[in-house]
Amino acid sequence: MTTTYGIREFKTKVSEILHDLDDGEEVIITRHGKPCAKLVHVEAEAEAKKLPLSALKDMLDLPDATWEDFMEAKKIWEPRIPDDL
Repeated sequence: MTTTYGIREFKTKVSEILHDLDDGEEVIITRHGKPCAKLVHVEAEAEAKKLPLSALKDMLDLPDATWEDFMEAKKIWEPRIPDDL
């Protein structure tokens, strides 16, 4: 859900608005009635940008690459767990 606030209203309700972001709300801030900023929860934005590995293969022009090549590349980019844990 998207909610719009003018700058003055945003300034007075900033704590409440930031709390709403935790609930998945998207906030548009306007200046003189025109959108000037968009606020979204950090985790929600990161989740929206994630693409499946198959999408990467489709974006790259590598006709000779196999699925196994992409799986091998994925291992390089996956987070590593320290040995001492």
